[in-house]
Amino acid sequence: MLKLHVSESPMDEAGDALEKALEEQKDKHILLLFSGGSAITLVNYLHAKILSSHHTISVLDERYTFDQDESNFSILERTSFFSQVAELGVPVLDPRPRANETLEETAKRFDLALKHWHISHRDGVVLATMGIGPDGHTSGILPMPENTKDFEKLFLDEKKCAVGYESSPEKNPYTKRITTTVTYLTRHVEQAIVFASGVPKREVLQKIVAGEGDIASIPAMVLQQMKHVDLYTDLSLA
Repeated sequence: MLKLHVSESPMDEAGDALEKALEEQKDKHILLLFSGGSAITLVNYLHAKILSSHHTISVLDERYTFDQDESNFSILERTSFFSQVAELGVPVLDPRPRANETLEETAKRFDLALKHWHISHRDGVVLATMGIGPDGHTSGILPMPENTKDFEKLFLDEKKCAVGYESSPEKNPYTKRITTTVTYLTRHVEQAIVFASGVPKREVLQKIVAGEGDIASIPAMVLQQMKHVDLYTDLSLA
């Protein structure tokens, strides 16, 4: 279920919604997955005191890179919020590549880490922050309208929580990616707080809200299939 919130201060409202979602689920084990890009700033709205050892933190997707300025997890790790929760002993799932680890090996390790979390916390809840690119991508799932079969094989595999793949630099400067799958987002994410701002995103947001478009061309169409999605924007989509 997708609910649209148009406001003059969408970032503030999204941040408040994220904190409220955590408070509502505070008695449960929670896996909190942060999106990269502009949506990563939602972390600044959280107070570390609302988290505990019942929570686990990770990112929705990662870039296969050893450059800390390009890594989503490294950017999250440098926030004051992360420093505070680390002091509290909050567990993390780190999807960054290790030395001599291939893209495929890194993705498999993250996939197994997510599966292990769900096995260990069968009644656990997954909350996620998400963003939307002007090209319609979300998480690390890039559009593949030219090859829907590859898209389905990668992102609709019911046995995978996360996958690794390589795209072309014409699509995105970060060509090697590890990402949660469409199947994972629809099956396991209980609630997503989505932030999208900027005129270049207006057209794709209109299509997503209207439900017009196939998922291989606009991966963010997955928002229409997920359990509970609150989309915050400052763009009028009329």
